[in-house]
Amino acid sequence: MKTATTLIRRSARILIVGLIGLLPALTTSTQAQAQSKSMADLNVRLGVPYTQAATENGSMTLALDFYAPKGACTAPRPTMMMIHGGGFKTGDRNSHRWKEFAVSFGEQGWNSISLSYRLVKDKPVIHPVLMQSIPDGLKGEDRDQAVAGAGAIETTVQAIQFINQRAGQACIDPDNVFLIGSSAGGVTALNTTFMVDELGQGTPPVAGVVNYWGSLSDVDTMGQNDTPVFIVHGTANRTVLYWKSEDLYARGQATNTPVQLHGHSWSAINPYEDSIDGRLIVDVMIDWIGAVIDDRRPATLKTMN
Repeated sequence: MKTATTLIRRSARILIVGLIGLLPALTTSTQAQAQSKSMADLNVRLGVPYTQAATENGSMTLALDFYAPKGACTAPRPTMMMIHGGGFKTGDRNSHRWKEFAVSFGEQGWNSISLSYRLVKDKPVIHPVLMQSIPDGLKGEDRDQAVAGAGAIETTVQAIQFINQRAGQACIDPDNVFLIGSSAGGVTALNTTFMVDELGQGTPPVAGVVNYWGSLSDVDTMGQNDTPVFIVHGTANRTVLYWKSEDLYARGQATNTPVQLHGHSWSAINPYEDSIDGRLIVDVMIDWIGAVIDDRRPATLKTMN
């Protein structure tokens, strides 16, 4: 019989290996609708420190940007935590797409947050359980990327803890925190939600995951009636292959977990220009989040656009 430690290390190895090989996320243009929206409708706090993260060169301050609708807090607000892509090598929390999303979310009366995390160049020092799980044979850039990927999961958990501890001050509903990520950020969002408990770190309180072409390292970590997932993925993506999302969709069906998979026959996807069954992706995404917030189980379905 396998011990708990063995199972944890196995899951951690699957996670680490699954992080390898991601490349920077694709950038996309902005359409007139997004350009017409304004950050002036939001209260914005930039550069809020949320943790001190270890690196080979000492402690590193990681920060987040917080966007909230203007007006009095009449009830705690759902909060969208956005995690950037870039293969754990590049990218930052100042993504133009996240600012577009922040405006769209603000129109719904929701908060949003954009995170920084340690990249390969920062030389992260990660939790011992994660560090021990990295295969001995993994060397060079692959090893560095795996460490940074695991570190992104580690600090995303810390960011969730940080905002939940300040929920009353910031008008945050801790029962409605969503993780939203693209590429490496999608990997981080999924693995934070479904694999952290397997690594002995406890289950983070995540209401739902919006994943733009990332993947879950081990789909078997999704349990019965688990956290809902919304996926957008291009079949032409050669960095994170489309079949990984198909496997996650199938796992959702097997576990009675609401999973939507919206495929596109190309790789570069813009939520403000591309559609799902004739509606802009951003609108379908917002309706899906709203359904989770309202305690309705979104339909499990798959589309190809």
